[in-house]
Amino acid sequence: MVRQAPPSRGMSSDGAQIARWFSALPVCTRFLIEATGVLTLVCGLRLLPGYYMALYWQPVMRQFQLWRIVTNFLVTGLSINGVIHMVMLYRHSLALEKEEYGGRTADYAWFIIFCMILMTCLSWFTSTPVLSDGLLLSLATLWSLHRADQIVRFFLGIQFPARYLPYVMMAMDFLFSGGFPYAAFYGWLSAQAYYYLSVDLPSQGGLNYIPTPQLVYRVFGQVRRNDPRSPNARMASTSNPVPQRPGGGNFWGQGRRLG
Repeated sequence: MVRQAPPSRGMSSDGAQIARWFSALPVCTRFLIEATGVLTLVCGLRLLPGYYMALYWQPVMRQFQLWRIVTNFLVTGLSINGVIHMVMLYRHSLALEKEEYGGRTADYAWFIIFCMILMTCLSWFTSTPVLSDGLLLSLATLWSLHRADQIVRFFLGIQFPARYLPYVMMAMDFLFSGGFPYAAFYGWLSAQAYYYLSVDLPSQGGLNYIPTPQLVYRVFGQVRRNDPRSPNARMASTSNPVPQRPGGGNFWGQGRRLG
């Protein structure tokens, strides 16, 4: 009589651990990783042409394919560069959402929405169809602005202050693509604009001209902690920068555009 082999507990245990890890991620980071992973797999496996994820204004305006305005931020290549893109997206988003925006999911979501809106408007002039690199650069730029003096490690162990990370990433994009990295540049510009309007200007006694809309707070079931127009609220958050981690951080490059 042949005995049936007992079910493997190792694989189920590993799957449960992965599920617990993923469910424990902050809301925005979990959405970005899940959406980017799913859409990249769908397009990479040819289940759906990548064309339908890209931002082309003619089908948006004439056929009301409005999903393109969002999906073009959430798809990258199914390649080693795509994996690097996902890793960096995860690291930067997780650090921002847990540290600078700890307990302020609505404010972090508004930062992402603001950058996406600005990048979408800028892409109109250059017909840039995929802005996933821009989304990554916006996160990396804000991350670096809050950790300007932290030492990071890049390719081949090259080390430099975090303030230079966005420029190194754009330079790498230019070298690999052979053309001007419009998407990455738009991401950098959007994050710089957000940081100036919501952090720098209020800390100098000005107003916060882009406060998180009340609707975003309602979506996430949160309330506004401080008056966003009060410079003291922002000064309090920026006067205590995030401490530098021992050994700095590791960064290996950025993802590539679709197609």
